[in-house]
Parts: sequence; structure tokens; C-alpha cells
Amino acid sequence: MDNGWIVLVGGAIALLLIAPAGAVPGLAANVTYAGTPAAVHFTDTSGIADVVSRTWSFGDGTEQNTPGAGENDWRELSERQELEKNEVLGRSVVHTYPDPGSYNVTLSIATTSSVVSTTATVEAFARRQAVSVGNPSGVDNLAVSFNATYLPGMQPDFADIRFVDANATSIPYWLEDVKEGSYAHVWLALPAKMPAITMLYGNPEARSASNPDAVFLFFEDYERGDLSRWSFCGSNGKVQSDVVRDGAYAGDLNVSEPDLPEFNSNRVCLANISAGPMVIEGDFRVSEFGKWCGSGYIQAWNGTNHLYAFHLRNGSVQHYDGDHRNFSADARAETDTWHHIKVVLDTPNATEHAWLDGEYLGRAALRFSDASPVPNDTVFDDFALIGSSAWGSGDPHHFYADNIVVRKYVPVEPVLSYGDGP
Repeated sequence: MDNGWIVLVGGAIALLLIAPAGAVPGLAANVTYAGTPAAVHFTDTSGIADVVSRTWSFGDGTEQNTPGAGENDWRELSERQELEKNEVLGRSVVHTYPDPGSYNVTLSIATTSSVVSTTATVEAFARRQAVSVGNPSGVDNLAVSFNATYLPGMQPDFADIRFVDANATSIPYWLEDVKEGSYAHVWLALPAKMPAITMLYGNPEARSASNPDAVFLFFEDYERGDLSRWSFCGSNGKVQSDVVRDGAYAGDLNVSEPDLPEFNSNRVCLANISAGPMVIEGDFRVSEFGKWCGSGYIQAWNGTNHLYAFHLRNGSVQHYDGDHRNFSADARAETDTWHHIKVVLDTPNATEHAWLDGEYLGRAALRFSDASPVPNDTVFDDFALIGSSAWGSGDPHHFYADNIVVRKYVPVEPVLSYGDGP
């Protein structure tokens, strides 16, 4: 018997039904977020052939039963015929939600030998607001900031805001900063060439869908309490709570072995990014400046060669192209002080730019660590933080990091603002 087991229960024979071999329940909705009234098209995507019936529970107290007869009577079809087939066979249904809310939809598929179920969630929102996009970019999933002000009917903590494009496809977002009942600083992974999007809100049941990992090439605020976002971290990399910029945790590359001639893997945290033009931004701090080397490095690899895009050394803010060079003679860094650092790797033009605490420091030609020029349009595969080993006093030092973001770069960023109308 392929689809069940015969078992003996209390001296009697019982048939224990299991799912058909290879059967995977599948449920797709044409929208995840929608304004009310929301007419949502649900489809069974399981591919299970011997369906007897389907039960659709829509999460609002209503159900619909559809038959599964005739599953094998259809062959190669056009797209329109495929839709008709799904409707005839009960594989697709449409359900309308008149009220805002978060609905868990369950599809139960009964076959000749088993019942399998799967669940999807659809959220309906009472209100919508057009968001205009100035200077639309041709770069897809570009992380773009947006200052959203509070609107009547919105949850005070902005937990119910969602963003969709013209096709009602959800746009990932991250809430960086919120002042309840006033404003939220939001980052969105904006689709390419998008002149406008829609913000949905007005759902008292909604919980925040903020997700920085879906918006940026790389994100780390260490608040997970671990280093799971990194593809590699050496033995000296750790999460600690004694010295933090925001939240409860920060990163710490503890350099405990002085005067090593080369950077060792125990003092490196590495992340895969696979990106061309990019912005590297975050908060960084050192407990002591290196005597010969930089105390903390921001580095990028292209798979073969690497460049030291930024490092802190002897109170200076520097880059390295075969030698240590100051970005600016006037810009200074202090020990035991958090500094906000921003580096732009403009790879189409093989140029980098740097900022320290909001002050522009200058530009430099991109050169690898052996001083060879970085070719235009180089794609960097990895981004790394490195703590150096050479210090003056002989005491171990720490390279701290927090609130790290790596995102795609464009020379002119899109500007988002509330548009006219709903």
C-alpha cells in the first residue's frame, strides 16, 4: 500500500492514512496586502492529482467547498484555459473581505487516501495613501529612505503600514526610527523605474512587517545577539553588551595578539554581498589606535583582490592604496568615541567617497591593497570588518561596530513624498 499503513490498535485493524508520496500542500494568493473591500484570488498550487474535494477556510468564519473531480481530464492548455480549468476544478476561488483585518486562510485537500492542509495570510487595510517617487531609478530593489508622517486611522507606532506597487506586489520595508503618532523614518526596497507606490494602513490587527534583511544588501545591528548574518566570523569576533551605540548589543573584534605581520582570520567578520556601486555605513569605535596599522578596517573583496576602503589609524581617517593616506588632514578620530562612518564605492568610476559624522572628507581613486588600480565596474563579492593587531601600549584593543548597512548606490537617489489622493 503506497498511501497508508495497516496498524493494530487494541486488537483491531486500523488504517492510518498519510499524504501521497511527493505531495506538498500549496496555497497562493494573488495579493498579500490589499485595501478594502479586498477581492482575493486564491489558488491551490500543490499539483496533487487525486483530489476528491477542497475546503477553503477564509479566516473570517466562512468556508467554501469545491470538488476535485476530473483532475486528469485536461492536457496542454493556454494560460486562459489554465485559469478556466482551475476554476472548474475548484483549484481557484475568489473571496472578498469587506473589513480590515489579518486573515489566516487554510486550504484542506482531501484525496482518496489522505487529507493535507496549508495556510496563507492575507491582510486587508481600510485606508491607502499615494506615495510619489521623484527621480525614479533604473536600479531594482534600491534601498530608499522615506519620512512618513502620521495619518488619521494609522496605528500610532506605524505597525500597520504596508507598501505595494501598481500590481499590488508587496514592497519590503524597514522602520529605522519611529516617534509614535508623529513620524517614521522608513527604508524601502524600491522597484526599478517606479513613479509611484501605495502605502496601505488602517488595520488594527496588523503587526509590523519591518524587515531590514529584505531591504539591504547587508544589515547588522547585533540585536539578534549572535553573528548569524555574517558568512564568516573569526574567533575574536563576538557580540557584547558593555559598549553599545544603540540597543542592547554591539559587535566587538577583540584584538588580543600584538604585532602580527599579517591580518589573521580570527580578527575578521565577512559578509557576502555581490554588488557593484554600494554604500557602506555604520557606527564604529576603537579603544586604541594602532601604531603601524589601522585599528579598524572596512574592506571589500572582488573574489581575488581586496581594498582597504577605510581605516582608523593614529587619530587619522585613512584609506590604503599601498600606503596609508589621509582622506582629510583636518578630520580626526578619537579613541573610545563612536563615529558614524559612510563610504561610497562608486565602482563605475573606480572612485570612493567618505564621510565622518556627517562631514564629507573627500574622494580617492579605488586601488587594491597592492596599489594596482581597481577596474571600472568592478563587482565586489564580500564586505568585511577587520581589527588590526599593532598597537602602541601593548594592551589589547577593541574595534566596535553597530548599526551596519550595506546598500546599492546611485548618484541621484529617488525622493519619496505623499502624493495627491488615496
